[in-house]
Amino acid sequence: MAEIKWYGEQVKTEVKRAAAKAIMDCALDLLGKSVELAPVDQGDLRANGSVTPNNVSALKTAGNNVGEMIIRVGFNLPYAEVQHERLDYSHPKGGQAKYLEQPFEANVAKYQQHIKTEVKRAAAKD
Repeated sequence: MAEIKWYGEQVKTEVKRAAAKAIMDCALDLLGKSVELAPVDQGDLRANGSVTPNNVSALKTAGNNVGEMIIRVGFNLPYAEVQHERLDYSHPKGGQAKYLEQPFEANVAKYQQHIKTEVKRAAAKD
């Protein structure tokens, strides 16, 4: 007699864990790339970059648990947004505008693939 066992709850837990780790991997990678591109005057902006997990919770949607993971990458000095957005500023000591946006856009496909791969790997575990 053949027996089939369902380990759905274990699989969901492992998939959520893998997704959260993969998203954090991507956030840390983005932070590193952004720090390298952030404008330099005294180095305060580059030292200010951070990765913050704002929300890792389960939401109820149509009776199903849907994981919502929000991890923020950013810089919170008062002038960080201005330095990011002002394309007309010069940066004689290095760095550039769009120091967060540019590496995100350049790597978003890589990040999506990494998350997808890690979730598939977790779902395929015995």
